[in-house]
Amino acid sequence: MDWTAAARADFYSRDQGSRLISLSWMQALKQTNGQPFLADGLSRYGYLRNPANTANLPAGFHASGPQDFQVVGMTSSACHSRQIEVDGKVYRVDGSPGFVDFYALLGGLDKAVGDVIASDSSFAPFSAAVLRSATPDAADVADLRRQVDGWYLRFHTLMVRALPKNGWGVGRLDAVGMIFKRISGLDIGPPPDFMIPENMKTADAPVRYPFLWNSPRQDKRQWPGFAKDGSDILGLARNVGEVLGVFTTFEPMRQGAIINFLDNNSANFDGLSELEAW
Repeated sequence: MDWTAAARADFYSRDQGSRLISLSWMQALKQTNGQPFLADGLSRYGYLRNPANTANLPAGFHASGPQDFQVVGMTSSACHSRQIEVDGKVYRVDGSPGFVDFYALLGGLDKAVGDVIASDSSFAPFSAAVLRSATPDAADVADLRRQVDGWYLRFHTLMVRALPKNGWGVGRLDAVGMIFKRISGLDIGPPPDFMIPENMKTADAPVRYPFLWNSPRQDKRQWPGFAKDGSDILGLARNVGEVLGVFTTFEPMRQGAIINFLDNNSANFDGLSELEAW
């Protein structure tokens, strides 16, 4: 009774703190067939349409930040929503196991950016679209190229080292593996790129996405059974781990005897708590 249209809309777009890629970059990327990367709203990977999103992002994807500088992130509904059709009638089941191919999405995004930076000629139409000019300033193009190269170095290194060769299968993901590979390989190394590539091992233990509606009654969560439940703090800790796996900005810095985990950390604690409450 409490699951209203407003609650659903919030579930589909509530910011957890994920920062995957610049929206303007994603809008300028192309599929291998030449169509815009977002042309089908990512339905080719199984993600569900979100009519309320004006950027053609599907349910579970949002754009945060000031206008013209927005960044695409993921929220839990991307992985925990499903749609089924029975006798021609469509049912949207929120909180259920997502029937999506996150492996293919990651690989597709990696290839799309890799194709863009392959040469100056391939980068030119991308930079013109991002900078909204048929003849952008050379300095602006060079600055954009540095940003894209820096993003791709980290993302591609993780993809090459962590993704298994044969995929996880539709509706499956080694989420725990990817979280640990991402944190240990991308976040705790020395600046400027913070990487420790040798820490990125293959995430090769995929399981089905769980449904969410019995979560508050479980003693532990995550399939290895290591995430304890029973309090808001424990729930927040688990949710922070989840959002770190979908590309939160996270750069912990040692300050004397203390490690600062909060600055340079895009995890949205308020958003995570709201989603936990739902």
